[in-house]
Amino acid sequence: MKPFFLMLTIMLLAGCASLAAHEHAHSLKLAVQDDQTCQAQGWRYPDPRYVTCRMQQDDKRQYRDWMNLQIMHQSQYQNPSAPPAYPYREVYRPLDRDHYHCRYIAENAEDYILCGEQPKKS
Repeated sequence: MKPFFLMLTIMLLAGCASLAAHEHAHSLKLAVQDDQTCQAQGWRYPDPRYVTCRMQQDDKRQYRDWMNLQIMHQSQYQNPSAPPAYPYREVYRPLDRDHYHCRYIAENAEDYILCGEQPKKS
């Protein structure tokens, strides 16, 4: 019985690692797309206009995701016995420019500029 639980645990951990790797690869892909969009407008990192451009790209994506959740929440098809699999918020909260930062990272012989909102210090 012990080998079964050990194998199950290993499989679960491998699945979590795979999901995390996929999410990280997706964030790098989005970073490259956003970087190209902002550079096409003539802005380069660390110019504040570049950071604002990246924040706007990120905010549009988050707003679109929020709207999709609103539509799902209002749709006719809802399984009443299942709790929602997402955190529902009535009001959209745009990103805060004062807490939005970008940073260079080097990975797989490539340079990336990752941007995101840092948590507010209490």
